[in-house]
Order: sequence, then structure tokens, then C-alpha cells
Amino acid sequence: MKIFSIPRIIKFLILMIFVLIIIIFFAMAAFTVIDIQPKRPEFASANILKLERSESRLNLPVKIPLANVEKALNMNIPQTFMGTEADPIDLLSNDQLTYEINRQNLSVGTRNNLITFSVPVSGTARIKGKINLRFTKIPVSMHTDIVGTIFGDLALGIDDEWNIQPNLNVWTNLTKADVPIKNVGTISIRSILQEQVDKAINKEKPKLIAKLVNKLNLKAEVTKQWNNLHLLEQVNEDPSIWIKTEPQSISFKKFDLSDGENVQSGIGIKMFVDTCVCKEAFAINFKPLPNLTIQEQIIDKFSINLPVQVSLDELNNTLLSKVRGKYLSIDENLKFIVNKIDLSALGEKILVKVDFKTDKGNFLEGAKGTLYLWGKIFYDKESNNLKVVELDYDVDTKNALISRANSLLKPVLLKQIEERLSFPLDQQLNRAKNQANEYIQNLKLPSEIDANIEVKTIEVEKVVVTNNNIYLVLLADGNLSALLNIGG
Repeated sequence: MKIFSIPRIIKFLILMIFVLIIIIFFAMAAFTVIDIQPKRPEFASANILKLERSESRLNLPVKIPLANVEKALNMNIPQTFMGTEADPIDLLSNDQLTYEINRQNLSVGTRNNLITFSVPVSGTARIKGKINLRFTKIPVSMHTDIVGTIFGDLALGIDDEWNIQPNLNVWTNLTKADVPIKNVGTISIRSILQEQVDKAINKEKPKLIAKLVNKLNLKAEVTKQWNNLHLLEQVNEDPSIWIKTEPQSISFKKFDLSDGENVQSGIGIKMFVDTCVCKEAFAINFKPLPNLTIQEQIIDKFSINLPVQVSLDELNNTLLSKVRGKYLSIDENLKFIVNKIDLSALGEKILVKVDFKTDKGNFLEGAKGTLYLWGKIFYDKESNNLKVVELDYDVDTKNALISRANSLLKPVLLKQIEERLSFPLDQQLNRAKNQANEYIQNLKLPSEIDANIEVKTIEVEKVVVTNNNIYLVLLADGNLSALLNIGG
């Protein structure tokens, strides 16, 4: 039997203890997890006012029904023309013509872009005088009936101060105005009476035109709509969204009578439409009605930029299903496992909170905790996706990683996280279109203007972060027009 010496036993025990220490060390290293919990960034966000301006053109068709013109003419053309003329007839001496002509209701039509009208007239005339028959003068006193029509046309012009300027022409055509005189024959007084009636109407024409201008008061209607379009409305309370409209310039299309029933024109009003996500509204800059400018075509496009809030809850729910439990490869030995990613808006940036753990295999240290990253919001028109880009570590997170887990500072990790922060906007845009319609419905436009505007097309103009929220700034296009019935 071989007996070990005491020194050799001691050496063996020391060796075994050393091996055990190494095993314990590596075992401890395998189960040691670095816990990274940097402080969450704080950002004192003021109520940053964001003003979005778009230019819109309101097409305001103008219609003056011919029925209104007919009514105005019937109200203001005299019902009766009467007069007395001395010595109007060459065949009579010391003669006197007395007449009274009554008109009926006139009717209007159109011809060559003119308003035409005709009105039947009838009445009586009396001639009193003497016929000179060489050797004697025979007294004459006769009555006769008068029948005919007054014709006219009316051209509507407009001056640079929005006043309608009618150009009225009138002439008379009598078909019956002959006086039979016994033993002499018939004396026609049609031309005499036509001339007298035309003179009487022309004498009244300035008064008639003044009354027509008063009845067909385009300037008053245009001024009313212009003033009413200085609007300021809060269209949403949470978040507080305001819409302001300020008319800037105005143009007019020449009168057109081609439809045969109306005098038609159009007014084009260029407006600035401002929207903002703000608690208090901006003041309106009131502008008086400018002078008229003539334009061949009136554009009826209505455009408005509308901010619609993006649901961060929806984005985070989408992220949860996309990234939870997924591996991101930092290198061949290190895997980054995502538990959860949360987005929040702070100030004008996006804060990305990443809850994670790492896996480096056996006997290698691991890490868990939270990363805070800053990014910017971006809308990719080609893919119709909302993205968070330009990711970078928050200062506290970067300091914690430098001292404890600098392997997580590799750019490849940020790149892989950024690739997953992409969100399709189809569902958000459908909801945004409905909200845009609601906002416009809440805009209290003048009662003469159809406020039930249906947004026809909608697209994302840009994306902004303000007041700790994400907003899609939408460009909504539609038509906004109204019909002005003048002279009713």
C-alpha cells in the first residue's frame, strides 16, 4: 500500500479548490445579468402653436333669374302713358292730340346675350281741330283705339365697384292708331304716338335704371358674403383645433344669358385657410371688399389643410404584435430580444422606449432593462407609411451603456429597431378623412353657402409632432360653392 505524503495532499487540495473557484466564477458569470434602467427623459412641453396655411378658391356662382328681372321691370315701368300734343298733324290746323296708353304685364327673353322684353299696349286717342278744305274749315273731333307693343332690350354691365350698370333701349310699334274722318279719309297717328311714347319712356329711363340697380343689388350681396367669409371656428375641443378663413382677393366673370332663363356669372374668392392645434385662436385680419377684376374662368377648387391626430395607442399595439419576443442580431454571439416597444411624443420629437434582454450563450454575461431613444417622425409617400427615423440614444441611456454594456451601442442595433418603426397609414387615413369631413361640417359658413362639403380627395401633406401628439396634416380637396339669387 502506497502512502501519500502530506505535502502532496495539500497540493492536490489547493488545486481542487482553485478549480472549484474557477467553476464558481464562470457559473456566477453565466447567471449575472446587467440591469440597465436609465432615467426616463423629461421634456417640459409648452403649448406650441402650429399654424398650417392653405390657399383656397371659393367659386360663388351668381344667378339672376330672368323672372326677377321681369318682376323688376313690371314694378318700375309706368303702367300708363298719357299726354297732349298741339299741332301734331299737317292736315289739321289748330289741332290737338290727346292720348292715354295702358300697358299690360311684360314678358322677357334673351337674344345675343341681351335681355329682351315686350309688353302689349292699348288705349285711346282723341283728335280735335279743323280740316282746311280751301273754301271752308270743317271742325273735327274724333276718338280712336290704339293697339300695339312696346319692345326693348337690356344689357347688364358692371363697374369696378360692383355696381350693375343696365343699358336699356326701348321702342314702340303700334299696329292700330288710325283716325277716320268723314269725307276726308283716314289719318294715321301711329308714328306720332310711337314717337311720343318713346320720348315718355326715355324720359323715365334714368329713374327706371336707378330702380333696377337698387333691385338687382349685386354689390350688397357680394359684400355680405365677403364679410361673412372672415371666419374663426373651433372645430374640435380635444385636441383644440381652430380653423380661420380670410378672403384675400376677388374676381368676376362676365354676365352670360346662354341658358335662356337666368343671367349667370361667377365670383371667385381667393382665401387663406389657417388651421392650428392651439388652445387660443389667432385674430382675424379683416379686409374690406376690393374692387372688381374681370376673369374669364372661375376656379371652384376648395383646399384646406387639416390636422388629424394619430393614435399612439394604435401604433404601439401594432408594434407589440410586430416585435414582442423577436430577436435582433447585434453580432454572431449577441442576440437582442425585444419585450416591448412604446412610442410617445415629447415636444417635437418621438421618444422610443425599448424593454429588452440579451442572450450571449453560456458562461457569458447578459443584460436586461430599458433603452430610451429619440427619433423624428417621417411620412413616406411612396409606401404610405409613417416612420420613426434618425434614432439616437438619450444621454442617460448612452452613459449607462458606455459604462456597463457598450456592445449595445453598435449602430446595427439602432438600424434594426428603426426598420421596425414603420406603420401603414391606410386605416388612419380612412378615419382622418371622416374627421376632416366632420371638421368642415363644424365650420359655420354663411347660410347661403353649402356647408355640407364632401371631401373628394385627401392626401398627407406632412406629419408634425406638437403638443405631445402626432398629427397628420392633410390636404383635403373638394368643391365649395353657392348660388346667389339676386333681386328676389
